[in-house]
Amino acid sequence: MSARVLVIDDHPLVRDGIAQSLERAGFTCVGQAACVKEAIAMIALHNPDVITVDINLPDGSGIEIIQWARKTSPSIAIVVLTLNNELDLIATASQAGAQAFISKAESSTVLISAIRSIVSNPNQFISSQTVVLIGRDRAKSLLSPRELTVLTYLSGELSIADIAAQMFISHATAKTHIAAIYRKLDSHNRQSAVARARAIGIL
Repeated sequence: MSARVLVIDDHPLVRDGIAQSLERAGFTCVGQAACVKEAIAMIALHNPDVITVDINLPDGSGIEIIQWARKTSPSIAIVVLTLNNELDLIATASQAGAQAFISKAESSTVLISAIRSIVSNPNQFISSQTVVLIGRDRAKSLLSPRELTVLTYLSGELSIADIAAQMFISHATAKTHIAAIYRKLDSHNRQSAVARARAIGIL
């Protein structure tokens, strides 16, 4: 595969390592960028087939690059390569237009496989956390916005009366929301509901 790749990361040694691994795998590295401004300029100049993007950059976020690149080139393949593996960030990157989210803790083989996969089949999203993310989103869709708010208060160990006061609802309404949360999370008390919510990533 001879796809042209731009590597975006603020650490020179990391950039060089990524570039060397990709070159050995048959890709062509058209350049390296260390910040958002430089990345946008180089994407415009080189029109790469693929970009690898770190999230934390000196002058902004890699999400800005993803959004700009996706608007500029609908066909560009975008891989996030970062140490940050938080579910919210993975979801944000996917929504911005990334097609893969790879941890820097993974081997270069995982990165190369992801690039090859999204170049040949761009209509997908690759991440080791995809199953967890889908499960979390499904769980979130089970709870109404009000129930999610009540759940947050439950995790803070507020009493039902305090929750009702914070939300300007009646004590009975608060109890109704809590009962619905327990049912939907297959829990029988506050502790198990909060533990279950944290386990599936909605708290």
